[in-house]
Amino acid sequence: MAVNATSFVQARNYTRGRSNAIDVLVIHTMESPEKPDTAESVAHWFAGSTAPQASAHYCIDGNSVVQCVRDEDVSWAAPGANHNGLHFEHAGRAAQTKHDWSDEYSKKMLDLSAQLVAEKCAEHHIPVVWLRAADLRAGKRGITGHVEVSDAFKRSDHRDPGTQFPVEAYLELVRESMGESHVPEEVHRARVKATEQNPTLEEGAHGYQVKRLQRLLADHHFDPGTIDGIFGPNTKKAVVAAQKTHGLNANGIASDMTWHALIASETKT
Repeated sequence: MAVNATSFVQARNYTRGRSNAIDVLVIHTMESPEKPDTAESVAHWFAGSTAPQASAHYCIDGNSVVQCVRDEDVSWAAPGANHNGLHFEHAGRAAQTKHDWSDEYSKKMLDLSAQLVAEKCAEHHIPVVWLRAADLRAGKRGITGHVEVSDAFKRSDHRDPGTQFPVEAYLELVRESMGESHVPEEVHRARVKATEQNPTLEEGAHGYQVKRLQRLLADHHFDPGTIDGIFGPNTKKAVVAAQKTHGLNANGIASDMTWHALIASETKT
């Protein structure tokens, strides 16, 4: 059954338009109490004159879903996963215990959330798998938490949805909601970014894909220098070193084979 947002409240701060495919679905907590109108309250806070420099695509509580940013636009929710993510805020707090996450309010909220996330997994061909920080750096696709984005990209210090968030139970709810459209992660054809999302990069390139490459290199102890999104001499040296290690043509150009070697070795760690 499709989950329809009970209302749309446009967030004040977001980026219009999206130039990247949606790869990750990010789970957040609102750090607000579990009340019947928490989703509406936070959505109006995102929209108001005192709005923070932040937003999310959806706010969810025990009885409603409020959309705040359209899927085709970029919310300001978790730096490092804004450009390629959809973001889902949940009533409650990261400090909640396992017992807190199993109360009646949370059960209803997670049911609503899982139905919505299942729709997005089906729509964007996203595997139902929980991504850790290393998976995000490797360019894998799936569901994750804000804490994992923080650990992967070091651009925020948020720890939600917390250590007691029921990850496995939640993923099972998503799988059940998908029904026959669910494809097991081990055979899913879209576990990693498409080839065009692992673009050929060489000296002089710049942008978030270069940062992603630099982080992958650094994770494998090939020092690219400052992780600044600029493909300079140090990054080229790191690419050459990685290529030599993996038996590739050591030309300093990060093509598909270089990406594949780095991502494949990430998978083994």
